Amino acid sequence: MILYIYTSMISGIESPSTFITEVSTYSRNSNRKKTIKLKVVYLDGEIYITRRNKNSDWYKNLLFKDQVEVNLDGRIFNGIASELIDEYEIKKISEIKYQNEKKLEKRYGFKITIVGEVQ
Repeated sequence: MILYIYTSMISGIESPSTFITEVSTYSRNSNRKKTIKLKVVYLDGEIYITRRNKNSDWYKNLLFKDQVEVNLDGRIFNGIASELIDEYEIKKISEIKYQNEKKLEKRYGFKITIVGEVQ
């Protein structure tokens, strides 16, 4: 299977930036789509989502199934999520996401690579 990266399709969003949007994951229990509003970071064509710990449904769902949908400016995009393991990358994302002491807290998260737009 060939994945085409659609970063050029996300026009109008500055890089880097942070904003609140809808992110959909698939429940590890029912396999149904679950949508939540999250504060995301957009950087160099990738979407990042982070949190202080791994104790959330969306985090556990992405560990179970890496498929995700993200609402970007009213358009829904499919993506593939990969867990962040590079501490430098996580720190860089936190510095974009937060302008206060929260940027110093330990974080966990995912990088979402956009692979297409939902038609």
